[in-house]
Amino acid sequence: MAETAVDVHLPGGHLTAAQVQLLAEIAHTHGGGELYLTVHAQLQLRGDAAALTDALTAAGLRIDTPTRGRLLTSPLSGRIGGHRDIRELARTVAARLTDTDVAPGTVFGLDDGTGDIAALAPTLGLLARPDGRFAVLRDGRDTGLRADPDDAADVLFTDPPAPGTDTDPLPEAPPAPIGWLDQPDGAVTLAGGLPGGVLPARLAEFLAAVERPLIVTPWRSVLLCDLDEWTAEQVVRVLAPMGLVFDADSPALR
Repeated sequence: MAETAVDVHLPGGHLTAAQVQLLAEIAHTHGGGELYLTVHAQLQLRGDAAALTDALTAAGLRIDTPTRGRLLTSPLSGRIGGHRDIRELARTVAARLTDTDVAPGTVFGLDDGTGDIAALAPTLGLLARPDGRFAVLRDGRDTGLRADPDDAADVLFTDPPAPGTDTDPLPEAPPAPIGWLDQPDGAVTLAGGLPGGVLPARLAEFLAAVERPLIVTPWRSVLLCDLDEWTAEQVVRVLAPMGLVFDADSPALR
């Protein structure tokens, strides 16, 4: 039987621990024991498409389709850096995408001002600015149009103009987050890279067992957020030997 790839639709790459556990179980049963991270911050399973689709649907997870717009968001938003916490806006946009068909391949991007998502050149995007407004982007370029926070989601679903000349330079993209990241609230986010973007189901089970929010990034890494320092130390001690890379300079991530 030919192996087929099935993408799980994860707007913004956000997952609960329970969802990670369900995906690990499905990978064990139908996906050869592995999950794959994609450049669209989604998880992919490979195996029999019908069996995978049935299992994912039964678990309450959605399958990516050509007309279901993909959503990329600054993964550290609301925790570290940026001009604005875009998590609520991301939920609004994700909910709208549930009922909206878009042109195949359309990628929406929400950037909290760090420049991480703008650098990926989403089809349509919003970039938080220091003045509190959003710059409206098209194909990763500033259109010159500005949106107030209350109108940002509506503007994103209109047809923004082509990039103009009266625009501001975009911020330089930061390096992809890897390692121990201190949050201003005293908690810790651990960013672990996965060589080749391969997430073994057994490792996914350990990630789920931490019972903290998990975010899949577009750079084939995962974030475990809101950890206390003791828990973060234990996670590194256990998961690093299992293949989760916390060293940004590791040759395994090149």
